[in-house]
Amino acid sequence: MTNPVTTRGQADLSWQSDTALAYAIFRLTFGVNLMLRGIDRVFIMGLDNFGNGMVKQFEMTWLGPAMIQPFAHTIPWIEMAMGALILVGLFTRPALVVGGLMMASLTFGTMFLRNFDLAWLQLTYAIAFFLLLATRSWNVISLDRMLGKS
Repeated sequence: MTNPVTTRGQADLSWQSDTALAYAIFRLTFGVNLMLRGIDRVFIMGLDNFGNGMVKQFEMTWLGPAMIQPFAHTIPWIEMAMGALILVGLFTRPALVVGGLMMASLTFGTMFLRNFDLAWLQLTYAIAFFLLLATRSWNVISLDRMLGKS
């Protein structure tokens, strides 16, 4: 049996393979989820409303508004950009790494709130980032592959 992965870490898969299609569908769905969360927080909810809501959540912790507001005003833009990149499969690796680190920082804050239910939800997002990054050699149907990026 031959190994489907070349020495460069890129899958030797056809875009028509079940593996490539499954990865593309998962990446597409995950990207839409992240991108629309960011769009909602920026353009529908509004950054100030989102930021003020986060400040209110954290008022009982030592993480004050000076720390929370900049974070709350940055996260939606990162979600939107990262989601769009993941959706189309462009700069997939950096987008997934940034997303995984973002989930770690969100989980850090969530643990200060002692919101263990939300922490579990964030863990599921972290697992999705892990799966997409660990199986990135299956990222055949993407702009990265079309443009010859690894």
